[in-house]
This record gives sequence, C-alpha cells and structure tokens, in this order.
Amino acid sequence: MLAKYRKVAVITRTKNRKILLRRALESVCGQTFQDFMWVVVNDGGDREEVDRIVEEARKRNCEAVVVHHEKSLGMEAASNAGIAAGDSEYIVIHDDDDSWEPAFLEKTVAFLDSERLFDGVITHTLLVNETIKDNVPHTTSCYGFNTWLKSVYLMEILMVNSFPPISFLYRRSAYNEVGKYDESLPVLGDWDFNIRFLEKYDIGVIPELLALYHHRDTIADPHDTYGNTVNAGLNNHVKYDAILRNRYFREQASGKSPGPLGLLANFAVMSNWQNSKIDRISSSSLVKGSNRVIDYMLAKFAWCRSLKKQLKGIGGRK
Repeated sequence: MLAKYRKVAVITRTKNRKILLRRALESVCGQTFQDFMWVVVNDGGDREEVDRIVEEARKRNCEAVVVHHEKSLGMEAASNAGIAAGDSEYIVIHDDDDSWEPAFLEKTVAFLDSERLFDGVITHTLLVNETIKDNVPHTTSCYGFNTWLKSVYLMEILMVNSFPPISFLYRRSAYNEVGKYDESLPVLGDWDFNIRFLEKYDIGVIPELLALYHHRDTIADPHDTYGNTVNAGLNNHVKYDAILRNRYFREQASGKSPGPLGLLANFAVMSNWQNSKIDRISSSSLVKGSNRVIDYMLAKFAWCRSLKKQLKGIGGRK
C-alpha cells in the first residue's frame, strides 16, 4: 500500500543488520526537518527485528513504513521498491549503516526549494572508519571524504564517484525521467544512476559536513553481514567498473545512446591511468631531473587534443 504523501521519502535498505539499523533510526528520527516518511526495505532478512525498529520509529512520531522481501533481490531492487512505496517531492537513500547530522534534511530541502536550476543537491561527507565490538560500533578514525567539491561535473563523475548516496537528495520528477536504479548491478548502481542523472540534470553542493559515510575496513569477507560493498566487495567494484564503461561505449557505438557518454566514460578511465602513471614517474628517484616526466606530460596533452578532436566529430555528426 502506498504511504501518504510527505515532502521527502527516506529510503533505507537493510538485511540482518539490526545494530546499524538502530543507529539509522536515531539519524532519521533526529532530523530537525520532520516532513518525511522513512521507508525501510528489508531485503530478505529477519522480519521481527526490522518490524520492532520501525514500530519504535512510529512511537517517536516518525512516519515509517516497511517493505519486506521474502528473499534478497539486491540493493538496487530494494531502492526501487522503497521509492515506489511512498509519494514525495524529494528522495534520498539512507543506507542502514550511514548517518546524518540533524540539519541534513532541513538544509538540503531548503536548497532545492529555492534553487530551481538544480534537480539534486549533495553535501560534503565525513568518512567514518569503524569497527563493531560487543555489538557496538566504535569509530577508529574519520576525515573529510570530498570537502574539495564545489561543483558536480559529469566528466568528473565518469572518472570517479565522488559522493555517496547518503549525501544526495533529489527530485522524484528527475528519478521518473532518469529511470530506476539498475537492478542487474550488484555494485556501482548508485554510480550508474548518478551518471544518468547528470546526463539530464545538474546537482548543487552544500559545502557542509552533514552526511556521514561509515566504513568497516577491517571486514574483508564479502559474506559478512556487516561489511561494506566498497571494501568487502572490492573485486566486484573493479569488475563492474569495466562492465559499465564498456556498456556505455557499446550503446554509443550501436547508436542506442546518441550522446558521447560511452566515449567520455572510457576517456575518463584513460585519464585516471595517465595521471597515476605521471604521478609514479614524477616521484621516482630514477627519473627525477630527466626528461621522461616532460615526455609523459607532452603525451598527456596530445591525448587531450585527441579527445577534443573526437568530441568535435561527435558534435558535428548529422
């Protein structure tokens, strides 16, 4: 049943992580902005504890609904199911292991209400490294994850996904136009969505650390319930990075995608490779003072000229 309309739909994907889901409850219900619904999607996990936490949210006057999947359908299917379960002007994905500062919704909603040029907004993010001991998360370190971000560019996102879902509020109308999260992707679904979003719309930036992106780096087992896909599922990230870039390129080559996204996505990874190569060479004691660094820089400039020529060719096609 569709939940009643609220300004914001907060979507939380979870599976057998009650310790983290309880922290998410505190994060969501602790917001200074209260015109939201919390949609918890239990993706094939135990029902009882999830229902108990959702009921606790209701007792704290938070509008909360739960969607149960009998078996796990994956993160992106959970996102789409949660979005479909509510009606709202804005959407944000709040994973069960992440959290917000109390003013996150207040400031992001105010931004989109007043800035019609943008259909999404992100805040700066604090990356929190943690461990879980005796059923309690313990912070080991933290630092600014993307405090250098002042604007969001499609070309930069094609190089690397520079913001996590916890920091991104966007208009439901944009989601309807961009299309659903790709349920075939076990990882990098948020990156793919961000790329497709930026093909059509712009994303603003609030330069405040209002989103907390929690990592548990010590958990390397991809089957551990409390691991992160970005750490425990690192091999999958590497694999699907290539799969997605190749997909974009094939769609462009076949004419399915009329824009230059496929070319840009693959030039972006080449640029990353060139930059890392230059960094390694310029820091090497074997080449300091030689002309090899200059040679690599000239090669990079030639590569950039080649990209410009390719893009002009695409723009000039009829």
